Amino acid sequence: MMKEADSDALKPFDPPRRVIIPAPSYQVLTRTGAIDHERREKAIASIESLGMIPTLMGGVFEQTARFAGTDEVRARDFETALLSEDADLVMPLRGGYGMTRLLHLLDWQKIAAARVPVVGFSDFTAFNLALLAMTGRYSWQGPMLMSFADPDPFMAERFRVVFGENPGPLAWEAEPALLGEMPKQFERTGTLWGGNLCLIESLLGTRWFPFEETGSGILFLEDVGEAAYRVERMLLSLLESGVLHRQRAILFGAFTNADDAVRFEGDQTLARTLGYIRSRLPGSIPMVTGLPFGHIDRKATLPVGLPATLSLDGRRARLTWRMPS
Repeated sequence: MMKEADSDALKPFDPPRRVIIPAPSYQVLTRTGAIDHERREKAIASIESLGMIPTLMGGVFEQTARFAGTDEVRARDFETALLSEDADLVMPLRGGYGMTRLLHLLDWQKIAAARVPVVGFSDFTAFNLALLAMTGRYSWQGPMLMSFADPDPFMAERFRVVFGENPGPLAWEAEPALLGEMPKQFERTGTLWGGNLCLIESLLGTRWFPFEETGSGILFLEDVGEAAYRVERMLLSLLESGVLHRQRAILFGAFTNADDAVRFEGDQTLARTLGYIRSRLPGSIPMVTGLPFGHIDRKATLPVGLPATLSLDGRRARLTWRMPS
């Protein structure tokens, strides 16, 4: 359910929204490796309180090692959900790992003709990018079912965009030190895309990477549990492959725990990593930090594959996008 202090902050969807929940990646497990039914049911009760009517695919209740069923079970459930004609949204159980194992098992011709919106982040980034590369369809980076086990009000409010509601421009305070040669006031437009840095880098050079579709884009990035030097190595892969040079702007969300491995003064930090990448890019490509997105409670929901506009006025960043007619 919603946090007690914010229980009246949001009104449930009216009419209620039908949400299909497959489990294409990891299962929700306790520390002992058993399925955590209690936590899953808490998240289900939460989305029901927000006016969502969940339908859970069979794999949600299965376990194969750390996965929610075999690859074949997860792919079948996921594709069935994507092809539904009477749902308002497909939202996976959780991320973790496993989506990249399913991409070659999906019928992309059928998925190209599907119309139900789909949302997820973290491991789900693999599908976001593959969908754009294989079909040209846009999708959403945002909360999954388990994100609602203890939902942040900002997250829940921004999530409403997946159902066609307009929560208004996304605004945040940015650190201007990485802007390069850009003035303190500017505006940039391009295709908004991105997600988890580790997943984006893993798809480089494959048919699942939307290289052509993301030229002159606005790239957003986040990650969790990756030390700063590993973040730098992944960013260098995007830089040396030409991906970063093709962007009109680069947005950085949360890189949770990136500085946990710092052991001494002068060790590699996230700030040093971003400063180094800044030195390798043309000053005309702004790097903007502080995007409220990632493995954090207070995260926005962002489109992958829609035209967007980024503006900056001093430290105030603002991001808008245009929905298809």
